[in-house]
Formats: sequence, structure tokens, C-alpha cells
Amino acid sequence: MLVRTVFLLLISIAALAQSEGRIETDRPDQTECPFIVKKGYIQAEIGFNQSTSEYLFPTSLIKYGLSKRLELRYVSVLAQEPGKETRFQTEAIGLKWALFQPSGFQSSRWKPRTSVIVHYNWDHQNRDFSEKNLRGHSIGDVVFTMQHDFNERSGIGYNIGAEMHSNGSLEGIYRVAPNVLIGKRGYAYVEVFGRFPASEFADHSYDAGFAYYVNDDLKLDISAGQSFLHPEDHYIALGLSFRLRIAR
Repeated sequence: MLVRTVFLLLISIAALAQSEGRIETDRPDQTECPFIVKKGYIQAEIGFNQSTSEYLFPTSLIKYGLSKRLELRYVSVLAQEPGKETRFQTEAIGLKWALFQPSGFQSSRWKPRTSVIVHYNWDHQNRDFSEKNLRGHSIGDVVFTMQHDFNERSGIGYNIGAEMHSNGSLEGIYRVAPNVLIGKRGYAYVEVFGRFPASEFADHSYDAGFAYYVNDDLKLDISAGQSFLHPEDHYIALGLSFRLRIAR
């Protein structure tokens, strides 16, 4: 039943989508991309994750293109630890604003595409993965996202930012993800990412993954990662991303 439902969903998306350039997503890597959802489009990026200690089903990022340089964002993560009830682990609203968007890989080779992302977590009783740092509730984060294109088939994305906590402390965020195209519809990446709080709970991890474009508006992905400091902490994820035009 689940397989049939997913298949019908994919067929419906493919039929309704109105392509206007290939979809650009923030998943499957942790590194956020600098691209803005096209004006009038709604875009959904949904992941199903299994980690060492809990299931996330699903993680979702819903985006809407307000203008050429601005998108609205809604983030939600449902989680279930073994033997415990399902709960919201993260719930946030935010925006992404394009600061610099060169055209073509020749321009972005030296001047990276650059955007800034701001999120506000309105549920202060729940925190994201940084909760293990025991530094108060997460209020939100600010992340600068950049991307260089080496040529038409490879590039590197990277983020630098900070998360603000209710006790006034800051937690640094970094992510780096080189990538390469595979064929006409796929690409692969490797990545290192983490945080650098002034505490013993600093978190540093690596992952890798593959994404495939069914068409310009529909993308599938798979990824897996592990902690450098705690090898027993690992995850695997499957994802689906699509977009639809709802306004002109």
C-alpha cells in the first residue's frame, strides 16, 4: 500500500510540475544551498531518517519563493526514540535572502553564490541536535551559505553561521560539501560538518550521498553519515524533493 501511494504521488508530481530550470535543494547534505526557490513556486524537501538512537519521520522543509531574491521557509522534524512517543524535535520558520547570485560557472568560480538564512525556533521546549550541548534552549540560527563552481560538472558548497540559545550563548556552525555530477541526472557529494561550542560536547561528523533528478521538478536522494568523535552515532536517510507553481 505504501509503495503504491508513493508511486502515485510521484506520477502526480511529474504531471503537475511546470519546469523552469532544474530544482535546487538544501538536502540531502547538511550544507544549505544558496539558491532561491523561484517566485510563485512552493517546494517541499522531505526526508526519512534512521539514526542510532531515534527515527525521524519525516523531516520536512517547505519553501515558497516570494521574489527573485527571497524565499520563506518552514522546518519541522518529527522524532521517535525507542520506547517513547513521537514528538516534534524542531519546528522553525525563517527566510533565505540572496546576497550575490552570479550567472554561470565562470562567474561563480571566483565569486561564490551567496545567501543568508535566518530561522526562528518558536517551540523553546524543544531543540535541534545541539541539545546534547546542554546550553539552554535554541532560539534560532543565522547561516551564510556559499557555493563555488569549479567547472560545469563539479563545485563546492560551504556554510558558516551560529545558533543562538536562550541563555545568551552562541554555538558556531560549519559545513563543507564538494560535489560532482554523475551522468546527466545525478550527482554525488562528500561532506564534513559540525559545531564548535566552548564545551566538551563539540560535534563533528562526515557523510556522503547521491541524488537523482527524475525531471527538473522532482528529485530523489540517499545519504549516510557518522560522527568523528563517536563512531557509534550514525544515520542513513532517504529523501524526496519536488516543487509546484501555485502563483505567477
